[in-house]
Amino acid sequence: MHADAHPRDLQLSSGIARFIRGRDGADIGRLVDLLEPVGEVGIFGGMPRDFARAGDSAAFNSDVDVVVDAPPGALDDVLRPMRAERNRFGGYRLRYGRFEFDIWALEKTWAVSTGHVAVQSLTDLVKTTFFDCDAVVYHCRTATISRSSSFWSNLHRGVVDINLEANPHQVGALVRTLRVLFDWQQDLSPKLAEYLVAGLAEHGAAVVQYARAHGGQYRFTRELDLEVALGDLHCYETSQGLQFEHVINRKRHKATRDRYCWRED
Repeated sequence: MHADAHPRDLQLSSGIARFIRGRDGADIGRLVDLLEPVGEVGIFGGMPRDFARAGDSAAFNSDVDVVVDAPPGALDDVLRPMRAERNRFGGYRLRYGRFEFDIWALEKTWAVSTGHVAVQSLTDLVKTTFFDCDAVVYHCRTATISRSSSFWSNLHRGVVDINLEANPHQVGALVRTLRVLFDWQQDLSPKLAEYLVAGLAEHGAAVVQYARAHGGQYRFTRELDLEVALGDLHCYETSQGLQFEHVINRKRHKATRDRYCWRED
């Protein structure tokens, strides 16, 4: 959790508030109003991250992750009549208006329910994300922002780091790390680069399979030869950081030159 307000916190909170109370995001605002009677509502992770990256809604192209500081039973009572479906991690999946939502009671979020993070309020959600760029919460009741201490500095530098390494789906985390590198064109911290290389060495075939199965979410799956590209990446020891940076930069350059045809010469 951050200690002091950043000048961009107010800009971010104001932009989200305008969006969810305006025409384009009104369905989000209406769902928040339905949930607020049972507990404080936070919009978490992807949506505030995308607003922070672009300065407005232009980059927002994800589901809406919502966490409610309420007993799970109270949340059940609200969502059951709306035909929300349970997801495999104990939250709810719901289509409401134009948007897809993942909705959780605070104590049912994965890092909390498994004992990796202790929470007192929605503010503590910033300790629960795998990526530091997702460690941001918009508090709907107060229109304020909570975030990790490195959130704005790393966003400005174009670097993504690990916030909480424990996660329920390592293969999915590895694929999302590849999206950071190739779809977002962001750099990895040394810790995240090491995680990626070690993970590809152990789970490379599963990463290829998962990336292709979810190709609609990841542009890089359509723009490179996955086996060749991932094979190249995990051959580099990240203790030699310059070598890892070299192979990434070489592939990015080649992708641009060849209009995303990444087969090696």
